[in-house]
Amino acid sequence: MISKKGIIALSVTVFIWASTFTVIKIGLERITPLNLSFVRSILATFFLLGWLLLRRNRQEIARALKFHLGYIIGLGVVGVALFNIFQNIGIGLTSSGIASLLVASNPVFILILGASFLGEKITKSKAAGIVLGFVGIIIVTFLGKNMALLLRSGSFWGNILALLSAVCWAVYSVMNKSALKRYSPLILTALAYVFGSLILFFFCFTFEDVSLIFQWSLSSWLILLYLGILASGVTFYLWNYALSIMEASRVSVFIFLIPVLAILLGKVILNETITGFTFLGTALVLSGIYLMER
Repeated sequence: MISKKGIIALSVTVFIWASTFTVIKIGLERITPLNLSFVRSILATFFLLGWLLLRRNRQEIARALKFHLGYIIGLGVVGVALFNIFQNIGIGLTSSGIASLLVASNPVFILILGASFLGEKITKSKAAGIVLGFVGIIIVTFLGKNMALLLRSGSFWGNILALLSAVCWAVYSVMNKSALKRYSPLILTALAYVFGSLILFFFCFTFEDVSLIFQWSLSSWLILLYLGILASGVTFYLWNYALSIMEASRVSVFIFLIPVLAILLGKVILNETITGFTFLGTALVLSGIYLMER
């Protein structure tokens, strides 16, 4: 039976996640990439820690910090700090729609890493999915472009950074798989955000002017509240709520809508160009993800 509440929760979550690429693109017009990453991460940290403390999981938090501190710091480095840095700088250089598609290709890398480090089996269907995914990535990144000009363009390097963020998320996901046997997703996510935020502060302090935070306009703060509270905090709850009342296979289907919606939002709000190669690459990447998730 399909849960109406679950469908509503997933629809809201997918729309918010898809819109983040457009919102980040707009935010980068007035906020530097590292500062955006840091403040978004801090806001999400406060939200998740508050939720965690309300659930009174203090003993589990203490156990995680005592026995797996290095592992959790690693989750923060890869899944929060580097992921956000690569994604934000990448979106600033390329279109929000293309960035969303390249970030959404992370299941390709998760499958490869899972087979390499966790001994997970790659079936013929999954292997076909990997091939389709990579062909789609190549089409979106390279086809229809002058190679000499492409390698000197910001959009090319933006695409590369978006791909690196997908790889970071894949590493984070594979690391999470073994840790989730010991701790809840909320514990791991909240603690990863704590250490990821600290690392992002170091990057901001080193490479950008942190004092700019105090000069931001109301619209800049509204963008960050949207990204930090809604897109990183509330959606975590909605996603897990949907998983608790629906089959995981039904829930995972909604992931396919994120790059499609993001590309459409980029076109409508930012007037980004959608080419035939964009459509073809998107279709191949999503088909590849579908084969891998079967």
